[in-house]
Amino acid sequence: MTTPCGASLSLPAPRPPRSPLRRAVASAPMRVSFAGGGSDLPGVARHGGGRVVGAAIDLRVRAVVEPFDRGWVRMESAARAARAAGHPAEDAGAGAARVLTRRRGDPPRDDVAFRLIEAALSVVGVGDGVAIRIETEMAPGAGLGGSASAAVAALFALRASVGEVAAPEELGREAVAIERERLSNACGAQDQVFAAFGGLLDLSFDARGCSAVRPLPVGSPDLVSALSSGLLLVDTEVRRVSGEVLDRMDAGAAIDARGELVAAAADVARGFEVGSLPLVLSGMRRGAAAKVRLSGPASALALALGQRLDGLGVEVLRVCGAGGGGHVLVWAPAERHARILDALGACVVRRQALGAPGVRAEPG
Repeated sequence: MTTPCGASLSLPAPRPPRSPLRRAVASAPMRVSFAGGGSDLPGVARHGGGRVVGAAIDLRVRAVVEPFDRGWVRMESAARAARAAGHPAEDAGAGAARVLTRRRGDPPRDDVAFRLIEAALSVVGVGDGVAIRIETEMAPGAGLGGSASAAVAALFALRASVGEVAAPEELGREAVAIERERLSNACGAQDQVFAAFGGLLDLSFDARGCSAVRPLPVGSPDLVSALSSGLLLVDTEVRRVSGEVLDRMDAGAAIDARGELVAAAADVARGFEVGSLPLVLSGMRRGAAAKVRLSGPASALALALGQRLDGLGVEVLRVCGAGGGGHVLVWAPAERHARILDALGACVVRRQALGAPGVRAEPG
């Protein structure tokens, strides 16, 4: 089934502030893209379209909305300390909660930790007697789409708190518009779609954003488990703003790379369809090479990591997201992981399942 997502990205006019009727909790997944990332940027996709193939992962951002004192708005952003699966190191991105309380009607605070929350409150029109908390297992800038997950989870929970329901495509569009219009952040549109829909997806893009969402057909029931078992997400411990990385990217180089990025995504999609892990990995390598050609500086940490792991049987190595920090995707057969982990030393390494469900209500 293909879901069209091509409506305008413009946000609705601000609503009069209203109060939540009930407590609501939601969570949305982060993502990894296998190939095509970068072709979803609006300035690139308008030159023939973009395509991204990837998966939501079982690393989630949680939003909690509940009634608060009338006349006040309370916002909280918290990164929970968490151990990375399969590795003894602690998550270096975790930190203490940040809290801000302001009066209803005060102008939104231009604090980077709360700008996204302020924008979600404004879009849904919940702005009086409300407390909202965003919980994540890592600080923003990890290259796994965490900001988009936070936006989608917040929009879902805020709507649920006033008895509203929104379709995944609407939540994805609003989350993209928040980043582009309210936060002035140069970004693609894949992260928000993965957060809203979840699963294994084949996405198409035009200049406005995501134009079609297709669940990936999987030709072999063993393919996803084989791909997941070999996947390692290596944390560089460098956090960055993706929009700033993309602003430094050469626009002409990005347009030139579009065809190769889209072709790599097509290879991966074909590999899933016929149930061929070698074809999926070949497409991932093709996409990784295109991203290096697109921006060497943004891939510098991944290239350095590749030198460190040279000779250990790594078959795919690529930056996650815009690069410039965050996580590096490494794929190797599971039997080679012990040597790879030894070479990585104290690095935080995550092993996440693929195909996590999209945004959903959670028990309170």
